[in-house]
Amino acid sequence: MLGCWYYVANYWAEFSGDGIYGYNGTTLGSTEFFIEVKFSGGSSTSKPFQFESTRGTKQVRASGERLYFSTAHPEGYPVSGGSTYQMWSGGPYGAGALVNGFGSGGYTAYEGSVAHAGVAHQFDWTDPSSSYPGRWYTFIKSPKFHRNSAGAYNLDDPPQLGSAWYGSGWNPS
Repeated sequence: MLGCWYYVANYWAEFSGDGIYGYNGTTLGSTEFFIEVKFSGGSSTSKPFQFESTRGTKQVRASGERLYFSTAHPEGYPVSGGSTYQMWSGGPYGAGALVNGFGSGGYTAYEGSVAHAGVAHQFDWTDPSSSYPGRWYTFIKSPKFHRNSAGAYNLDDPPQLGSAWYGSGWNPS
């Protein structure tokens, strides 16, 4: 996968990326991802939370989770014992369908106590053909948003990313 986070405003970042996926050396399709993350105080909204594939999919799932970044966790770590984790699913979808994870409202969460906040986003999908079992996945972590003295979270320009901020692969189950 290739992609980049873009600074839009001190409370707003956008991600745009794409990739290809396959099975046992056979390319099945290419994907595109788009995410906007906006903070308002301790509230975050990831909307749109979009996935598109050149090949039809049987099921698409999207998940979101609020993170904190620290010296002990430069990669980001779930806040509040994972209580902000949410999952959405839908499908099947035809080739080229633009899928909005979490519908028109997007993924929303609140956590206002950490010094450096972010959001982990994940997409996973299955192929409609039983010849290609398993799930393909892509995860994308937002840049770091820093809490100021007024309790608002602000983004640096250019955005600062934690370690291991994206990845993709295949899972046989």
